[in-house]
Amino acid sequence: MIIAVIYFLHVIFAAYAFCRSYQSEGWLQAFLNLGFIITLFAVSLTVCELIVGIFIPDSGYMIQLPGNQVVVFFLKISGFYAQQGTTVTLTPKDSITLIFVTLLEFFFYRFYFKKAVVTKTV
Repeated sequence: MIIAVIYFLHVIFAAYAFCRSYQSEGWLQAFLNLGFIITLFAVSLTVCELIVGIFIPDSGYMIQLPGNQVVVFFLKISGFYAQQGTTVTLTPKDSITLIFVTLLEFFFYRFYFKKAVVTKTV
């Protein structure tokens, strides 16, 4: 679920950046920005996956099934929950990687798409 939401946010941002660039700078810059966003996402996803892979194994973590139904509900909707009997396997590597990528892109795009302030000198 987390992964789907993050991908959906990226698609919305790409459409927003495309429309904003088209209105202010034209078709060419809009397509260049879209290509830049796609390329940056692919590269940053690969790099962040390597970094997160150092700390979180691909097989995930094995824990005992929690007794609290609220905790079980949130584990199920998180997207990295698999149950085998009384043990639960948590595999949060992909979700944490996408969260890390989103945070990095947020700060990068905040400065990249920032409007330049024009000051007049007399």
